Amino acid sequence: LLKAYVPVAPICTEKFTAEQYAQIKTPTLIVFGDQDAELGQASLNNLRHLAEHRVLVLQGAGHACYLDKPDEWHRGLLAFLQQLE
Repeated sequence: LLKAYVPVAPICTEKFTAEQYAQIKTPTLIVFGDQDAELGQASLNNLRHLAEHRVLVLQGAGHACYLDKPDEWHRGLLAFLQQLE
């Protein structure tokens, strides 16, 4: 049973349509760094069609945002996981 999905600096999000994303009901935390100039915003534009999503943008972080901002990453992940039913 899949309780949640946490795509971190995801790639290849353009492979699915908005309609396909909208059918996914799994709670999702979309995480990327604001300095991820190529993939961050592009991935968000695709993943924002997920029915139950939240977004965590790590300020001052690049593509490997969990390495650039590990404390913020872990706080955001923990907060997301704690709110799951």
